[in-house]
Amino acid sequence: MSRARQTDEQLRARILDAFQRDIGISAGMAQPFVDSVMRCFAGEQPYFPALPRQYPVMHIKAALERGTPVKRVLSEFEVSRTTLHKLFPGGLPKLEQAANDD
Repeated sequence: MSRARQTDEQLRARILDAFQRDIGISAGMAQPFVDSVMRCFAGEQPYFPALPRQYPVMHIKAALERGTPVKRVLSEFEVSRTTLHKLFPGGLPKLEQAANDD
């Protein structure tokens, strides 16, 4: 386990902060919910999956269409080659030809 186990107080503080930030309620209003969550999972180690990462697909597409090398796009946007191909299942966007080319 890469993170040290959090104490009861640290976990309560994180849940309370999330209620205040995400719902916008005061600490006093949030406390009963925090207590309820803590009772619900008492003695357990539940797994909460990470939220899926959101990729700036339009920015990546624009970079590829400008002719930015794929290696640079991978580095700049911190994506793997596999992920890049998943984002563009029909093939990677190609360098746009100038509109005046005929």
